[in-house]
Order: sequence, then C-alpha cells, then structure tokens
Amino acid sequence: MVYDADFVHFFGSKGTWHVFRYDDVQSVLSDYENFSAEYLPKVEESPLTEALDANDPPYHTKLRSLASKAFTPKAIEDMKPWIEEITNELLDQVTDQGEMDIVRDLATPVPIQVIAKMLGVPYKDREKFKYWSTVFVKQPSEVEGGIEGYLLVQQEMSQYFIEMIATRQENPTNDLISHLVQAEIDGGKLSTKELLAFCITLLIAGNETTTNLISNSLFTFMENPKVQEHLYQHPKDIAKAIEEVLRYRSPILYTTRIATKDIQLRGQLIKKGDLVNTWIGSANRDESVFENPDQFDIHRTNLRHTTFGHGVHFCIGAPLARLEANIVLRILFERFKEFQLKFDGPLTMNQTALMFSIKELPVIFQKR
Repeated sequence: MVYDADFVHFFGSKGTWHVFRYDDVQSVLSDYENFSAEYLPKVEESPLTEALDANDPPYHTKLRSLASKAFTPKAIEDMKPWIEEITNELLDQVTDQGEMDIVRDLATPVPIQVIAKMLGVPYKDREKFKYWSTVFVKQPSEVEGGIEGYLLVQQEMSQYFIEMIATRQENPTNDLISHLVQAEIDGGKLSTKELLAFCITLLIAGNETTTNLISNSLFTFMENPKVQEHLYQHPKDIAKAIEEVLRYRSPILYTTRIATKDIQLRGQLIKKGDLVNTWIGSANRDESVFENPDQFDIHRTNLRHTTFGHGVHFCIGAPLARLEANIVLRILFERFKEFQLKFDGPLTMNQTALMFSIKELPVIFQKR
C-alpha cells in the first residue's frame, strides 16, 4: 500500500495525523518522549493498557527485560528443530493432494503452535487463539457486535489466561507464563493484569503477523515466477527474499502514537493529545530511500525497511518471525515446486486496515 504524500496530513473522521514518508515515520517511532505509545485510554477492566507495546520507558524497559529472556538467540535457535518438525508434519497432510490453502494449512498453524509452546498453553485451543488474535487486530467497529463484541472477546481471552496463570502459580513448569509468574519487577511480582497483558500481547504478536509474513511471501513469489524458480535453485537466498517481502508487502501497515505536547513536524503543528498514525507500509515504498520501490527485488541491497518498528519499541519477536518464515519457506521449496493460485480472481482478505492479511490462499503445486 503506497500513499503519494510528501508531508504530514491531518484527515479522517476522527481527525488523526498521518505520516507517510520513511524519515518521518522513523522519527516519530524513535521519539517516545514526544510521540508516546500510550495512546489507549486507561480502562481499568482492560489489561491491554499494561501491554509491552502500549507503554514507554521506564516501565516499558522493565517489561521488555523480562520478555527478552524468552527471545534470546539461544532460545530461538533451540526452537529450530521443533519448527522444522511441525512444518513437515503439516505438509505431510497435503503432499498427496497437490493443493492446499497456505493460510489454513500452514501459515496459521505453525506460528500458533510456536507461541502456544512458548506460553505453555494447549495447542488444542488453537481455534480460540486464532479467533481472538484476528479480532484484536481489528477496530471495534469492524468486529461483529461492535464495541460490545470486541470487549466480550477480550473478556473471554482474559478469563482463559487468568485460569492459566492461576494454574502456573500453583504448579510452575518450564514455560513463559511460569517464568513471568515467578519474575519480579521493582522488588514485587507482576500483577494479574500485567501478566494478562503479556499473554495477550505475545499471543497476538506471536502468530498474526508471522502468519501474514508467510502467506504474503508465497503470494509474492507466485506473482514473480522467476523469483520462485530462483529460490528453488538457491535456497540460501530465502532469507533476503523474506526481507524484501517485509519491505514490499509489510504485514503491519501502520502503528499509532499520541503527541505528548505541541510539536512541529514537517511544518505542521501537531497538538498535545493528537493521534498520529505512522504508515509503515508507505515508508517501505518511499522512493527517496528505496530505488524502484514498487518493484520486488530479492537482490536489493538496501534492506532498511521499518516493518518491525524503530527505537525502543522495535519488535522483540522479529528474530523468531524471521526464523519461522525461513524454515517454512525452505521446507516448502524443498518438497514442492511450481506453486500457482488455484483460482483466478481477487484475494480473499481479512477486513482490517492494520495489516495486509490474506484470509484464504488456495494453491496448487507439484512434488519435487
């Protein structure tokens, strides 16, 4: 998604500022003192206001230090054999059919199994996980039942994790929830609300965006048959192809900040309390930064996309998302070739402005 905009614009029914250019997006995302991530209303009933990505330093720093222990290079590397195993198991189920839905059969179940394993929750609840995370990346107005439907889903998810947290407090195991239950911050334990925020954030961020990355990657490769053939022959290039997908078809299209004081940006006066949407998808297509930005090029040397954010809020799960996508695509190309869309026509998309999110991606393929 590209916006032909040179500066900063104020529009929309709710009067929000929109920032499109690469340098401006980077500037806003890195300046948490003037553009805060704490834009959500502090609703007592909602645990989301305690979430890692909804808070700024110093509280954010403390939360991130706890979460980072689950995302160390060793912890992520240790998951590699297991991700390979579940990917092969999923592909075993479709290999003789010559067709599958990439979203349903692969891009959705892999990330959900990974985050379920990290959190220590049963994979049998995967349908709940997927439904909850799909709702949470929408605006309340986009959810069936509106704000009431949105809050109901939040309550369901909260109750589920409250029970899981209570179980781990009684019987801790070797999983992330157990680690967080036992962790201390400023000499005290995390509150139930803080623990809930961790669980919900990791559930949503840990599967929805990675699902989009995997499905967006294969769709993009099918749009570019020469790229697809190149990756069959040169699997070592899958890693940089993923980086170009992250730039070219960003899973996350924008993120929101709130101005903490009156401030000038590109000659525009943004007032204290104004919301600012930083359009990541547009920044990644900025022609002043990326040559031929609307062209998908796996040989591109400028990989400075801003898909995972910038500054203190840079996505803590970025290495895991990259690993999952790399493993899934590598094994996919080791086993199959000549991927094509099963039907002509427009894609079926999830209805959310926040993400480029494919709902269904039916494909046919040949065995290698």
